[in-house]
Amino acid sequence: MKFRPDKKYIWWGITAFLVSVCVILFIFAVFNYPVFATGFSNFIKVLMPVIDGFLIAYLLNPVVMFYEEKLIPGVYGFFSHKKPEGIRTKRIFRYISIALSVLSVFFFIILFISIMIPQLIESVTSIAQQFPQYANNLVDFINKTFNDNPQVLEYFYTYYDRFEEWAGGFMKNIPSYANQIWSSVSQGIAKSVSFIWNIILGLVLSVYILSFKEKFAAQMRKITLAYFNRRKANSIFDGLTEINFIFRNYIVSSIVDSLIIGVLCFILCLILRFPYPILISFIVGVTNIIPFFGPFVGAVPGGIIILMIDPIKVLYFIIMIIILQQTDGNVIKPRLFGSSTGIPAFWVVVSILVGGGLFGVMGMYLGTPVFAVIYNFIRRRVARRLEMKGLPPETVKYVRSDELPYEIPKSERKDEENKAVQIIGKIKDRIEDRMENLSQDDEKKQ
Repeated sequence: MKFRPDKKYIWWGITAFLVSVCVILFIFAVFNYPVFATGFSNFIKVLMPVIDGFLIAYLLNPVVMFYEEKLIPGVYGFFSHKKPEGIRTKRIFRYISIALSVLSVFFFIILFISIMIPQLIESVTSIAQQFPQYANNLVDFINKTFNDNPQVLEYFYTYYDRFEEWAGGFMKNIPSYANQIWSSVSQGIAKSVSFIWNIILGLVLSVYILSFKEKFAAQMRKITLAYFNRRKANSIFDGLTEINFIFRNYIVSSIVDSLIIGVLCFILCLILRFPYPILISFIVGVTNIIPFFGPFVGAVPGGIIILMIDPIKVLYFIIMIIILQQTDGNVIKPRLFGSSTGIPAFWVVVSILVGGGLFGVMGMYLGTPVFAVIYNFIRRRVARRLEMKGLPPETVKYVRSDELPYEIPKSERKDEENKAVQIIGKIKDRIEDRMENLSQDDEKKQ
């Protein structure tokens, strides 16, 4: 008798082997973290053009869809009085839409540069030229403050010795600091060139991705259905749809929110007669992209600029930033973002801190939507497990430990069980009918 191994034991062996490999790799990564981190960083650097290509395609896709589904068919129907038909016509519309989308993005970038950059350069140049005068104004303000408030002067002298010691050490180490600065500048230039090159390659790849996005999506669906059953596959598709909704709404809403805050800051700076309103508004608007901490981060350079020119107005500027932050958090963002993230403010702060600590500024920006996806996934899983046990999913029900809801006994879940029995009975009847039809077809063939 020929020996035939049981497939069940083969799969068990493969699973045990893969688990052992994962454990070994995890232990290696823990005890050799620098090597593992360097290898992972190099791997990401190699993939950066591809990652940039997918990101650019993802950001350009709404613009491409607007041109392809609304603008171009409308223009085509206006001149030809016919609806676009045929695969070739739709393919031409797709190429024209991609080209117009790329040109539109370049147009807005050039328009922004032509309007804002000269104003920013003029503001920075003016600050640099008048810096000695601003420094003297600041020194005069400090001297006047000390003369009018002797207690502040005594408090200052208690820390003056420490400051003098620190300043002396800093002056001695200026050559080493200069070398470090030069090294940082060189690395920054190299990274900037690499970043621009990756963006160019990513733009080329994004054009190809947008041209055949339906094919790529169909391939991903085919692979998913090949390795998962229909229920798991539908769950994956629903999850990806939710992720797309969260990220798209978050990115668009954050950009619109930053534009609104920048414009409001510019108007208030003009009303309050702050110096360099365009420069200050630009800094506040750009940093406002970072949730929660953005307005306060942008307020630091603006406050320093105003402090050097007119120290009294710094207090007004701080009050203005607080009003802007409260207006943004309580009025503008709830209307723009809606329930796109769906996470409490506490977890927003946690996601910003963790994302910023791990991935810098980009982590601070994308930490909130990533955490929102994880938070919603865990929330749905917990709610589903509670419903399976007959427990309510509402958090309010679990506030008091002495009044926790109890699991509903199975004897009291007759409705759910009856529904399940009915569904199973219908499926069984359909299978039996199908088997009878097949047997009758076989008899007819014979």
